[in-house]
Amino acid sequence: MATITIRRYRNSDHDAVCLLFSEGNMEHVTAAYFYILRVPRVYIPLLLLFGCMLMVTNSYLLSVLGLSALVAVGWWSLNSRYHQYVSSRLKGDLYDIDDSYMEKTNCCFWVAEIDGGVVGTVAVRPAEDSDDEMILKRLCVAKSQRKKGIGKALCMKVIDYARERGYKAVSLETDVIQYDAQTLYERMGFNKYTVQIRPNLFGKCTTFSSFWYRYEIKS
Repeated sequence: MATITIRRYRNSDHDAVCLLFSEGNMEHVTAAYFYILRVPRVYIPLLLLFGCMLMVTNSYLLSVLGLSALVAVGWWSLNSRYHQYVSSRLKGDLYDIDDSYMEKTNCCFWVAEIDGGVVGTVAVRPAEDSDDEMILKRLCVAKSQRKKGIGKALCMKVIDYARERGYKAVSLETDVIQYDAQTLYERMGFNKYTVQIRPNLFGKCTTFSSFWYRYEIKS
């Protein structure tokens, strides 16, 4: 089994980190889409719309084509939404990781490396609304390298970093459709303490939620 090394970020890692972040986020589009289609306030109107089209056209084929076109537009819209999020982060804290994390007090960014290649990332920074809590961010593991303990090791790196600096807790945010991540956090001892529906039209229409977890650091 290849040796996994977790080390601090270097500027030469930037392209690999951005690619990993982009791929890791875009792979959630399918899960998010099917989650949304199962939400009653989404699929019930779609069924009613199909029934109306069938009544008007008296054609199953035209009704199916019309519904398929609407569903395709929904897919395109969601895919665009994820692209916009990725783009905003690549132009945000990931644009200059040194400035965002490495050069700031009590902030850090790590990569997991196998055979010289970056296969995972994680970052941490102090919480804005608490003096004794840190926020775990940018946890990502390459799809081909999952189920090998890399995600857990990266989380432990953050927890140890916070403990060494006297912080009492580590918190993080994840999405409702990131099931594997939720399982990892709960097995590690993180406790879910807040479920927040996205405060925009998308969230209100789809009940798409963010889950907040906290790990209490034992002294």
